[in-house]
Amino acid sequence: MRALICFAFSMLCLSLPTVVPGVETTTADNLARPRIGLVLSGGGARGLAHVGVLQMLEDLRVPIDCIAGTSMGALVGGSYAAGVSPEKMRDVLSQSDLVELFDDLPPRSEIPLRIKRDSYRPLFDFTVGFRDGEVLLPTGASAGYKFEFFLKDLIGQGPSIAGLDFDELPTPFRAIATDLESGDMRVFSEGELIKVMRASMSLPGVIAPTRIGAHIYVDGGLVRNLPVDIVRELCGDIIIAVNAGTPLLSRNKINSVIDVADQSINLLTEQNVKRSLSELNAIDVLIEPALDDIGATDFELSKDIIESGVQAGLKASSALSQLSLSASDYAHWKNAREQRTLAVPEIHSINISAANKSDAETLLHDVHTQAGETFNTDALHKDLARIYGRGDFSYLGYRVIPDDTGASIEIETEAKTWGPNFLKFGVGGIADFNTPAQFNLAASYRRSWKEWLGAEWRNDVQLGYDSFLKTEYIQPLQIRDGAFIAGHAGLRRYVVQFYNDDVRIGQYIIKAARIGLDLGISSPLGELRIGPFVNTINAQPDFGVITATVPSVELTQVGYELAAIYDQLDSLSFPRSGSIAELSIRGSKPGWGSDDEYTRAQLRTTAVYSVGKSTLSASIELGEEINCCIQAYDPFQLGGPLRLSGLNLDQLTGSRYQLGRFGMYRQYSNLPSQFGRGMYYGAYLEAGRIDDPLKQDPYDWIRSVSAYWGADTVLGTLVIGYGVSSLNQRTAYLMLGPRF
Repeated sequence: MRALICFAFSMLCLSLPTVVPGVETTTADNLARPRIGLVLSGGGARGLAHVGVLQMLEDLRVPIDCIAGTSMGALVGGSYAAGVSPEKMRDVLSQSDLVELFDDLPPRSEIPLRIKRDSYRPLFDFTVGFRDGEVLLPTGASAGYKFEFFLKDLIGQGPSIAGLDFDELPTPFRAIATDLESGDMRVFSEGELIKVMRASMSLPGVIAPTRIGAHIYVDGGLVRNLPVDIVRELCGDIIIAVNAGTPLLSRNKINSVIDVADQSINLLTEQNVKRSLSELNAIDVLIEPALDDIGATDFELSKDIIESGVQAGLKASSALSQLSLSASDYAHWKNAREQRTLAVPEIHSINISAANKSDAETLLHDVHTQAGETFNTDALHKDLARIYGRGDFSYLGYRVIPDDTGASIEIETEAKTWGPNFLKFGVGGIADFNTPAQFNLAASYRRSWKEWLGAEWRNDVQLGYDSFLKTEYIQPLQIRDGAFIAGHAGLRRYVVQFYNDDVRIGQYIIKAARIGLDLGISSPLGELRIGPFVNTINAQPDFGVITATVPSVELTQVGYELAAIYDQLDSLSFPRSGSIAELSIRGSKPGWGSDDEYTRAQLRTTAVYSVGKSTLSASIELGEEINCCIQAYDPFQLGGPLRLSGLNLDQLTGSRYQLGRFGMYRQYSNLPSQFGRGMYYGAYLEAGRIDDPLKQDPYDWIRSVSAYWGADTVLGTLVIGYGVSSLNQRTAYLMLGPRF
């Protein structure tokens, strides 16, 4: 019966011209035919099924005269409307890490060292603001700038121009978003296509709201997840509606605060979807991909989701074939559509929109991309990602503004509304279940942009086994990266353990106060700094009944310190590529007023290389006190995880050591994005020696082997392992925090 109705309607439309006000006809021939509108719903990752449906529509030669989409439907629909084929979408998606698009940090190798420094301490990944005694939170887990760059790469510069009439696209298009202030639905028919697509899928709490004009917008699914009425008004004599929305959870699946939040959003979307479904009539086609238990965040299943769209299109092929054109007519229609593709304008200038002129000049200094014939979109994206990685902005993007001679690039910035005072917190440490645990609570306060060159005031505090309070003011001597001068001061309380074989015999409790001034050079590659310092030390022994026979230490050190670090690891948790090297040389000079004289040098380096999901890691460490013997307040120590596993924590103490480490680890699973990144297993072989004066043969090589399980979580790196040493010692251990 349905086929007869479609046939009768088609015959009627062939005999009578169809005119839809405001929309130009794009038929393949000059005969009137029903106008076909495509409706694509939201659904997060589930909406990737739209790509498979579009592929089937092309295979069945079904012409699409207009499109409206919400959220992921706006992304896929807007891309297709701009001229991107389903084949290209599928290829790009298969080669992209979609989860990575919602991680705002640029590649770690491009982040300034002053920001990387946070990863050397046990600090959580997220940052909060602090102003007027109030803690402020960001407006979304992701700023979405990477997502915008991805869309610009996908659709090209032509459809990315500002002020575009969406009826001028190869296929007329509409996107739905929700005004966050009023709750009203906004149907976008013009503007900046990329920003409109992002606004339509700015899921509250996940992607920060999108500012367009005087309004801010969030996901359109809250008001119209399946915009049937919009397409009906635009061109829909016949509507093809694809519903990939997330179904409601059953009672037994609502078990956490995350489930409650998801269900609340799904209730809003499903209510308006029911209303939209009731607007479909007998000649419309409804396609609902079978997505089973696939969730809105399962982007890693993109291939399977797209294939489900293909299968849904095949299932509806009987109804869709009624709308099919002949091969020649479809080729004519497709050619006419391709001729409407917007040309790529020549970029003749790059400007920055900033709060004041000095800020604009500072930012423009970091943009190395040149306008003109050599303009390269990828290079601009890398420049902007690097600028965003400095941590000063909540949004960083750009507009392509057309004019009579081509187009200009206008870089747009939004300072963090919760800045420029930033707070981080964290916890980290090591326990081996044989000796006292070495856990610490950490916090960091950073005040950025103290003046136009980018000066920064930083304060770090840590409480626990190793407690300290440190403040540092960094004054660049030129715009951003390059030469700087840094003044610093701090207090510290720490412990140095001493063992006889595997028996702990006592410790020194050390309190120190330090002040210094450094001159340095910094870049994303690393940092080199050197300068004088003054350090007062009070070391008190705690050796039980023999404490009275162990001398205490009180002295003042005056000397110099050189610190150099090269850091190009892609991650400090479970790196997949790159290397890191750190050299420190510290010396005290009696001629400068110091009570002691010695020079202490240490070198640490690690390199990693990956094949597939497996990673090989190699490390070398060297340390030596050159001019003197062991200093009780400043020795080298070995023992514990990755530093001769199987031994007790800091079991070996001396004034000279060597350590080598080789290991392998493999990522075997992903964690849900709200909990972290991945889970791993691995093993290490280690060999080291140290001139421990309490050992009869201090320079024997000690070997160890360890196996472990690890997870890269939002709270830091978690490692649980077991080590065995050649000294017939073995121990289980737990680590939380940085591994280098």
